[in-house]
Amino acid sequence: MAQTPAYELIEALDTLLRRLNAFSAQLCHSKLPFWLPDEQICDLPSCAALFNDIWYRDGQDGRVTRTQHGLIGADKSLIEKALSVNAAKQAFQTLATHHRLSQDSDLQNQLTRRESLLAETLQHHGYSRIHLRQCYRQIPIIEGRPVKIGFSWYTSGRSIKQLTPEQALQRLQKMDTSQTHIQMQIDALGHLMPGDMLAQLQSQVPVMRANLLWKQNDQMIRKAQNVSLPMLIPLQPGETLPEHNQPLSSPLNNAAAVCAATLKLILYHSCPACVSTNTSTDLIYHD
Repeated sequence: MAQTPAYELIEALDTLLRRLNAFSAQLCHSKLPFWLPDEQICDLPSCAALFNDIWYRDGQDGRVTRTQHGLIGADKSLIEKALSVNAAKQAFQTLATHHRLSQDSDLQNQLTRRESLLAETLQHHGYSRIHLRQCYRQIPIIEGRPVKIGFSWYTSGRSIKQLTPEQALQRLQKMDTSQTHIQMQIDALGHLMPGDMLAQLQSQVPVMRANLLWKQNDQMIRKAQNVSLPMLIPLQPGETLPEHNQPLSSPLNNAAAVCAATLKLILYHSCPACVSTNTSTDLIYHD
């Protein structure tokens, strides 16, 4: 008998929750050093709760992902449990993507209601359904102890998505069409030639970026990565955390956290990644 999508996903989610619980239990008893700069997430139990945070809270904006950077000293056993969690996350994501969980509210509800005790617990704490981005994100595990880690806010990110004129028109019509700049873009779409394509430019919310530095022999090896969760740093008993700075709790310019509804359209005749942004015009003819 073939397994249903709900059955497969429930099994995968149960496996993920069991592994998260095992990881969190061991994390809470760790004796290795850690650094957690947030006032509300300042000890290992609250950090463990952050790693387990895969559910929407009531009223939470679906575009918002709860994040926190930090450093957690980890022994071999804790790293193995984190790797096991990451494997379960990947397995669940593969199934969820295959069954289009993000677009199936009934399937979401089946997962949330899979056990009455869990459902009551979630409701009691204000959770409603799985937050897929928080569920999918991997626990960051650093291979080898760096000598230095520099944290900084990255506020210049943007995404570029290819759109047809019809798709662009549908998105614009969902906005406030009484606004002059929206109406200008709608009017401009009517003058496009058949086969013209558009690129949607969207500013991304600020992210914390970690710049890691290792010293191997006489060489310095550098790597940069975005971080939304505290990073696990492999440490031996008696070792300390790498040297690191303490960035501001939020970027100086919060205006960089642009609403996801912001839409800027660029007309292009080559590849969408080649569009120019050095202009204030909404529709740019780019050769």
